[in-house]
Amino acid sequence: MSGKWWGLAAALLAALPARAESLADYGAHASCIIEPNNSYKLSMPAQGTLSRVAVERADKVTKGQVVAELESGVEQSQVDAAKARASTNVFVRLKTAVYEAAQSKLERQRALRVDRITSQQTLEDAESAAAVAKADVEQAELDKTLAGFEVKRLEATLERRTLRSPADGVVTSVDLHTGEFADPAAPVATITEIDPLKVDVYLPARAYPMTSVGTHAMVTPVEPAGDARDAVVITKDPQIDASSGLFLIELKLRNPDGAIPAGIRCGVTFSASGEAAK
Repeated sequence: MSGKWWGLAAALLAALPARAESLADYGAHASCIIEPNNSYKLSMPAQGTLSRVAVERADKVTKGQVVAELESGVEQSQVDAAKARASTNVFVRLKTAVYEAAQSKLERQRALRVDRITSQQTLEDAESAAAVAKADVEQAELDKTLAGFEVKRLEATLERRTLRSPADGVVTSVDLHTGEFADPAAPVATITEIDPLKVDVYLPARAYPMTSVGTHAMVTPVEPAGDARDAVVITKDPQIDASSGLFLIELKLRNPDGAIPAGIRCGVTFSASGEAAK
C-alpha cells in the first residue's frame, strides 16, 4: 500500500465512531479502491524484428489471441521442410526394397550352398549384406520418427516468435510497433485483466475477527458513479499493519460488461450478517 493510501486510510480510521458495533459500521468508513485483477507486461520470448503488432490501445483481447509476431520466414521454411521429411515414406520404401533384394539373394545362396555350388564365403557375404540392409530399414524408420519430433521442436521455436495474450482483458499500452526490434527485455504491450476486478479494502484491527474469506459485500464505484455490485472476499491479510492499525482484505468483483474501470475509488457496504446485500 502506498504512503498516499495509508494516509487516507488512517484518516478514515480516525473518523470512525469510538465504538463501531458491526462490520457494516467499519465498512462505511473504509478505504476502498478498485484495481485490475492482473496486469501483464508482455515481451517476446525471442528477439527479432516485429512483422506485425496486432493490437492497439483500448482493444479488448481474449486469452490466446495474437498480440504481435516477429519476422519468421526462415523458421517457417524450416518447419515446412521438416514436415515434408516427416510425412514421406520414400526412404523407408527404398531401404525396404534393398533389404528384400538382399534377402532374396541370401535365400538363393543358401540353396546353392546346400548343393555345394557356391562357396561358404559367398554365403557369408550375402548374410552380411542382408543384415546391413535390414539395419538400414530400421534406421530409415527411426529417421522418420525423429523427423516428427523435429517438426514439434521447430513448431515450438516458431511459436516463440508469436506473442499471445495470457488472459481476457484490455490493452492498456502498446510500447513497440511493426518494424521495431523486440527482445525479452522490452515490453511490446500491456494487457490488463478487468473481469473480474480486485477490490482492496482497508479495515481497522477491531474488524479483524468479523471478516473471513467468503464474506459478501456491495461495492459501489465513486467516480464515475455506478450501480452497486456484489463482491466476495477472496483474501484476508494474516497480519495487521502496526503503524496504521489497518489490515487489507481483497474482494473479487465481476465486471463482465467492462463498465467499471480499474483504478477508481469505491464504497463498500457489508450487511450485518456478512451475506450479500439484497
